[in-house]
Amino acid sequence: RVPVVLDWLPEGCVSLSMTRCKDVDVGDVLESHLKFLRLDNCNISDDGLARLLSRCPKLASLQLPNNRALQVPVVLAMMPPLRSLDILCCEDSSAPQDVGAIVAAFPRLEELALHLGGDCSALSRLQKSLRRLCVRLSDESTAEELATRVLPRLLSLQRLDVIVPRERDVAVAEHRFRGLAPSVVVRCCGDVQATASKGVLNVGSLCDGLGLVLEK
Repeated sequence: RVPVVLDWLPEGCVSLSMTRCKDVDVGDVLESHLKFLRLDNCNISDDGLARLLSRCPKLASLQLPNNRALQVPVVLAMMPPLRSLDILCCEDSSAPQDVGAIVAAFPRLEELALHLGGDCSALSRLQKSLRRLCVRLSDESTAEELATRVLPRLLSLQRLDVIVPRERDVAVAEHRFRGLAPSVVVRCCGDVQATASKGVLNVGSLCDGLGLVLEK
């Protein structure tokens, strides 16, 4: 891991991807034309996320996997028009994220990856836009609500990725979510962490596995 300070980007740069950097100081440089940003396992904090959202008004895709349990700020003066958001973390200490705040901030999301817990009914508000969803599930009640009340309302959903705590939970989840989206993939946290630990050369394959894209 190495500290990274961004103080310049080429004119016209719209895409930036970094993996396993110790700390990323976005500075003022990201008040730019960036549309696609990926910072994988780069120690991004909640404050860092708020800065990114406030300084990148044109962002369409924001991928921040493996950065602990990031929380989307409830209110900012101006939110970028995100269509793809990945704030998923499979660390044991990672807490579920506030899906209500996410949907309120980005009502046109087409792709979303997060740690889901508690009331997940807000996802239903994305019924016309959400095409790909990746969720880490940690409790039975959330899994049941997602399967019985939320997914049947997501009319545009094409792919569902479900991440469960243990290998022995995979078969149960496969049975529960079978048929609720045209494509359903279930994996355990250990498998996802193993893929992520392989580093930058496998970032693309990990995104494909989660059903998310780096660029359009």
